[in-house]
Amino acid sequence: MSDKNNLKLIKGHDGKPGYYLTEITLNYRRVRRFAGYTKEQAKDYLANLRIAAKVGKLEELIKPKSAGDTFGAYAKALLDSAEWKAKRSASRNELSLKNLNQDFKDVRLEEINAGLVRKYITKRREAGRNPATINRELSFLKSVLYAAEYDNLIASNPIRGRRVKKLEEAGGREKVILGINLTDDDQRRLIDGAAPYFKPILEVALLTGMRRGEILKMKWKDINFRLGTIRIPAENSKTKRERFIPIDSNLIATLDSIERKGDCVFMNDQTGIHRKRVEEAFKAACEKIGITTGRKAGLVFHDLRHLAAYRLVKVTDIVTASKILGHSTIQMTMRYVHPTDADKREAIEKAAESLYRGRQKDVNAQNLTLLEGVEIQAQIN
Repeated sequence: MSDKNNLKLIKGHDGKPGYYLTEITLNYRRVRRFAGYTKEQAKDYLANLRIAAKVGKLEELIKPKSAGDTFGAYAKALLDSAEWKAKRSASRNELSLKNLNQDFKDVRLEEINAGLVRKYITKRREAGRNPATINRELSFLKSVLYAAEYDNLIASNPIRGRRVKKLEEAGGREKVILGINLTDDDQRRLIDGAAPYFKPILEVALLTGMRRGEILKMKWKDINFRLGTIRIPAENSKTKRERFIPIDSNLIATLDSIERKGDCVFMNDQTGIHRKRVEEAFKAACEKIGITTGRKAGLVFHDLRHLAAYRLVKVTDIVTASKILGHSTIQMTMRYVHPTDADKREAIEKAAESLYRGRQKDVNAQNLTLLEGVEIQAQIN
């Protein structure tokens, strides 16, 4: 193999460009190793590898020097770095590490393999954890192992690609929400039955689909009462993108009627509204009108975002709905839309009406032509 085929300039994990060896096979696995920041360094490293291969010491040469590093210690060091702290998933990653450490904390990085990961997935499923949670933990584990590969701590990521498949997530909340079958009347009764301070929060959630954190962090300066918009700054958005949501005159009036007790509309020292209190108020409002709450078989506050998405998609196109909801992709919006059997039947009936109305027009036109022919013939006679 020539140097040209084996060396490739790639941006390294530390952000600096470097040369990597792209076609080394070790223990029946193709691995990529860092060779140097200059082409001369890379060629020297490649020459040393060829010499080591001839004398049977290739594995000894490219085996990581710090292969004894444990998953727990290395992952914690990553999370403490500025790069990983800036990630949108930083808080979620902390929780994933806590769960993964139950099985992998003292396991050396080089000893982690696909079999161990599958065993962990099975254990988590048997413990009753939902597929979405397990998939997030799996994604974090994979990211840590990719980082370890770039840092030359392991030869290659043992679960790269689809060596360990993610669990199927579809239908989780959909079945619960469809099972509850919350109508527009039910949603209005939910608002009417809520505590006075909680009613505006429910209205904002059900109309705009804003996330709980976005609602609680909303400030008075973010509301433009003249233009009728709510601004969600990038730092409050899950996608880290600023967006503006139009609101109608009713919601404008509702928000304008709230007493101003601080910078935030809802979350401040005077009212004491925070995440836990929102959950308590939501549960009380649901119980008042006979709606079951709880993630397994009942409604949770985040489901209001699903209901808002469903309502938006029924009255506008999915692209507009996606922009309002602040989703990064259309596919994400589609996960929030749960058409009912009644929706499907209504769609078919409308399609049939359109089809048969067209047929009736053709019949009417044909009958009209025949009638005109009879009249013309009568005039001739």
